[in-house]
Formats: sequence, C-alpha cells, structure tokens
Amino acid sequence: MQANSSMVLLDEGGQWNEDARVVAHWAELNVPPDQESIPQKVEEQALLIKNDYLAWVYDLGRYKVDGQTLISYLQFFENLSFWWMTKVAAKSPFLSPGIYQVFKLRALEQLYLEIGCEGLIYCGNNKTLHQIFQDWCQKLGHPYKQISGKRCIDKSERTGIKKLVFSLPFWLQAFLYLVRGWLMGCRHIRPSGINKKPIADKNQVTIVTFFPTIDLGKAKEGRFYSHYWENFHQLLDDLPCAVNWVWMYSESEQVNFKDTVSLRDKCNQHSPGKYRHFMLEEFFTPKILIKCVKYYLKFYAKGLHLKEIKRAFCFPDSKLNFFPMLRHDWNSSLFGKDAIEGIVYSFLFDAMTKVLPADPWGLFLLENQPHELALISAWKRNQKKTRILAHQHATLRALDLRLFYDARIFQTIETEKPPMADKLGLNGPSAYSLLKESQYPIERIAKIEALRYMNLAGRYDSEKKEEAISDRTLLVLTGRIVHETRFQLRLLHEAACQNGLAAYKKVIIKNHHDLPVDKFLKILKPRFQFTLTSQSLSELWPISDVVYCSNSTTASIEAGYLGLPVIMVGPENYMNLNPLYSFPGVNFVTNSKMLCEELKNPTEIHIPEDYFYLDDKLALWKKLLDDQETA
Repeated sequence: MQANSSMVLLDEGGQWNEDARVVAHWAELNVPPDQESIPQKVEEQALLIKNDYLAWVYDLGRYKVDGQTLISYLQFFENLSFWWMTKVAAKSPFLSPGIYQVFKLRALEQLYLEIGCEGLIYCGNNKTLHQIFQDWCQKLGHPYKQISGKRCIDKSERTGIKKLVFSLPFWLQAFLYLVRGWLMGCRHIRPSGINKKPIADKNQVTIVTFFPTIDLGKAKEGRFYSHYWENFHQLLDDLPCAVNWVWMYSESEQVNFKDTVSLRDKCNQHSPGKYRHFMLEEFFTPKILIKCVKYYLKFYAKGLHLKEIKRAFCFPDSKLNFFPMLRHDWNSSLFGKDAIEGIVYSFLFDAMTKVLPADPWGLFLLENQPHELALISAWKRNQKKTRILAHQHATLRALDLRLFYDARIFQTIETEKPPMADKLGLNGPSAYSLLKESQYPIERIAKIEALRYMNLAGRYDSEKKEEAISDRTLLVLTGRIVHETRFQLRLLHEAACQNGLAAYKKVIIKNHHDLPVDKFLKILKPRFQFTLTSQSLSELWPISDVVYCSNSTTASIEAGYLGLPVIMVGPENYMNLNPLYSFPGVNFVTNSKMLCEELKNPTEIHIPEDYFYLDDKLALWKKLLDDQETA
C-alpha cells in the first residue's frame, strides 16, 4: 500500500509519523491545521448529511420483502405498521448514538472520495469500525490496513449494569423489561375508584402528558399542575368540558411510582366533575399481556426473515455499509426491549382510547417518539371523530431528527405514511420555519403559545447588565446527558487551571433535576470554588453576569432572550443538539482555550424578540381549541 495515496484515520490514541494523502481523526475535534477532524466535518456538513439520512430511512421503509414494502410487511393494527415503532424509523439521536456514527462515516467517505484517496490505514482497535472499513475497501478494490498495538474489541458507551443487560440475549432483555415494568410500576397500581367507561357527556377531552415535572405542593393538595403545561391549566379551568388527564410516568427523583399512585388518588378527589386523572399503566390487564407476548413472537419471527435487509444499510451512491453501527437498534426493535415496549404502548393506548372520550379533541406532548404514533393511530381507530392535537412543548432542534421526514413521505399513499396529528402546534417562528422547510404539510401546522416559556413574556433583554470587568458571577447550567455534562465541567476545570476564571468572584452550578453533578465534581476535583444550588432560574438570572450552558439545554435560549451573555459548549464527538445550532452568529466552545477567551470576553446571543409566541392570554391556544369545535 502506498501511504502517500491513502487516508490515515487515527482513532483514540492512534499515531502516524509517515506520509499520507490525508491524516484524519475519528474522534478528536481539535486537531493540527494540516490534519482533518471527522467530528468537525460532521459539524460543518450535518444539515446535508441529515437530508441523506432521512432519505435513506424513507427508502428502507420501502425495502421489498416478499413483494411488499417493509412497512406493509410489519403491519400491526389496520392503521399502524410496527415499522414506526422501531428505533431506526424513530431516528432519535438521544436514544440511538449509532446515528451520529453513521453521520461520521458519511463525512469520512465524502472526504476520502473528494481528495482521491486509494487506500485506508486505520490506526485503532474498534472492532466495528475495522469490519466496516475492511468491507468498504474490499468493495472499492482499495487496499486496507489496520494498525494497533491492542487487539480489536467491541466498544460500548454503556457501563455497569446497563452494559451487562445489553449483552444479554434480546429475548431475555424483552422479558426483563416486562418483569421490571411489573416490579417498578404495575404492582403498585390499585383501582382509582373512577369508572373508565365512556360518559354520556359530549364535551369530554383527554390529554396525555409526561409525569412528573409538576408543582408537588399543589399535587399534595389535590391540584394537578404540570410545568409542561403551566398556565394552560387556567385555560382548561374555564373551558366548558370535562378533562381526562393520562399520566405517562418516567423515573424521577421528584416522585416515585408508588407515590404517584397516591397523588393520582388525591387529585381525583379535587373537582371530580371537572378533572379525572389516570396512569397509563391502569389499562394494563392480563389479557393485554397475552396479546403483547403473542405479537412479540409474531414480530420476532418476521424479524428472523429479514436477515438480508442489512445490505440496504448504505446510501444510494455508496458502497459503505453502516449496518454494524445500527445493528443493536435494529435487533432491539424487532427482538428485544424496544420491540416489547412498542407493543405494550400500542395496546395500552388502544385500551385507553376505547374507554376515555376525546370529544371534540385529544391532546398530547410532541416529541415524535414511537409511543406518540401508537397513540395517534389508536385515537384514529377507536374515536374517528376525534381531532388530534400535538403540543410542541420544547424547542425544535435542527439535528433532532425525530420530527423530520424525507419530503417524499408526505406524497406517498396513506397506508405508507406515519400516523400524524391533525394539528401540530408550534410554539415559535423558528420551529415553524424549520418544519415548513422540511415540507411538512402546512395545513397540519398551527401556532400556539410557548407554555413552558411564558415566564419570558414582556422580559426581553430585562436581565441585561453593564459589563463587569471583575467580580463577575458565572452561572453554570448543566444538562441531563451524562457525556455532555462531563465534558462541560471538564472544560471549566481546565479553563480554571489556565486562570480563565480570574474575572469571576463566584461560580454557581445548577444541575438538571434528572442528573445531579455531585459525582462528577467529586471525581473531577475542580480547581475553583463553587456553589451548588437548587434555586429556580428566575431567581438566578438577576444575580448572574454570564451563563455557561451545556450543549443540549434550552436554557441557553432563555438566558440569551433575557439579555445575558451565554457561553455554549459544543459536542465532544457527538451530535450537536443545541437548539441554536445553525443560528447566525452562534459559536460553540470545544476546548479550554476557547472557553478562556469566552469567559474573558463573553458575547451576547441576539435572539429575536419573537423567537417564541408569547401571550399570557393564550389567544393562539384558544383559537386552536375553538377551531376544533367546528372542524
């Protein structure tokens, strides 16, 4: 192999001191000027690769199996294909880290071809990468060589008990999911004392919401108040209809499952003629369990018939097969925990929609996760007149692929389309523009006030301060993703070691309620004094001079909207899930030198005043709900 015509790819710890057409780094973001960073290439090309990926997912759904498309082959209910329950179709960068690896492979392939490489030298010991590159070069007819002082191994981001569970046979993972569901949840369910049968009243709506993230004090007094919905609760109080709340519990430090059952009972004693509260698990019965096992075995058998589909895991113009990167997602979706989870949700929502009226409308929180598609299809099957409304409760991120589809999907036949809400409520012009550009059907989009951000109404630039030269206060806001929190705190520690905090008298750290940072700080032993706080953001903004945010937190938008200088961490070899990615004038710090510069001269982010729809009278929400009465 001639090195001067080859690409040399350095993985973690890899070194190269000889000639090469190009030296690229697989995992490093900050590299010498004469070398290439694959993560940096992804950062630059992500929006283009996103389009390629969405097109590939669309094509995979139309992969032919026994003369029919994969979507048809995996038909579940009359209006729901199990395809939409799979992690591959869901496209979540949060739950499928392999997606980012596919983006990197695409960027690497394009770089390789652009500069005319004729061979690949991989300096690393990642077994999956080695297999992918070996297969790719063989198809290209190019030489390939792997160099490492260590034997090739399978690398996983998971550690501890999670790593052990993920190494088990997929059928056993599915079984353990059911066992855990019973131990952690269903065994604590007791009858609510409320009749689930349909009530004669016509005006009775149903809202499905995540739980908790609530005002715990109000809940203990019998009043359900969710921070996902904020002052929408007051709007509901004034509506002439009864409301069924269905809670989807997720593990939280705020309240455990057993106590959630008690809170449900307490809330059902408050205004029972107006509000009824249910937990989704209440609809789980032995009959449904039998159905779930039956369909799990059915899709397991169908999955075994799809061994050849791995050949389709490549882009149309490519010979690079990335199935190994998505292998776990695929197998888990058809044989493992994700398979049984999708089936359970589908039958729970089917049972729920058969007994809880949603007339004239049903409403849910939008993230475009598989369970939402199961809910939409259940409403459409069992309550055909129900108008289905989706509430975009957070910001829309350009690289959160869940809500985006290849444009061809909107033109295909009805049975090949994913279940879609009748109206998708978007909370700001930015989200509206993003979805409109994706060719999402404009007639299905509605404008709604940003309920979770109503505290910003009338407060644009209200926390703007004169720039302090010294004695500043730095507010550190961490997120809920482990790797980005570690990276954020490590950069701050390194910056402190370089005297980057010289102008700061106080450092306040507020962690995400789902990810305490004590354990990270204990390991890091930071070289700066700090205070951990549980104060609300509204209390912290006035005492902060600069805000230092993790990559994916939406608090960066709030801080910028209020006029505070914001420093945002870029991703460390991960997808950039910041809501301001691709926003003009926004930069991300990825090393301690950049952070020191930003700490010394923090920059303001100029977020438009109309970034969110903010009207405390909720005129847009009222119009949306009124329109459903006459639809």
